[in-house]
Amino acid sequence: MPYLPARAGMTVSTTAEATVVAVSGEIDALIVQRLRDQFTTEILLRPRAVVVDLTTVTFCSSEGLSALVGACGDAHAAGIPFTIATQQHAVLRPIELLSLHKLLVVRPTVDEALAWAARPLTASG
Repeated sequence: MPYLPARAGMTVSTTAEATVVAVSGEIDALIVQRLRDQFTTEILLRPRAVVVDLTTVTFCSSEGLSALVGACGDAHAAGIPFTIATQQHAVLRPIELLSLHKLLVVRPTVDEALAWAARPLTASG
């Protein structure tokens, strides 16, 4: 499927510990389908964890938030830890306002997100 030119970039890096999907710029309608497709692909590959690096995202639309929530649910259903790394107000504010922090695990840095994803699982999560 061809994608429209977007004001965002995306890179994927994979190690034995996790797959990191790094997004930069604006998460808007022009990139959301590409983002959803990438999340689906990565989750089907069954990595040990998925970390979404949004540390350089300057805008996140409601569609972008929906893609994150959907991917989080898909990862959870597959038993794969899923976390977001960001300190960007443009991402954190809508997550807080919509109470999505109850569904999404957000850590300030990629290193902290990787550490969270690698933690031993307990009954309390």
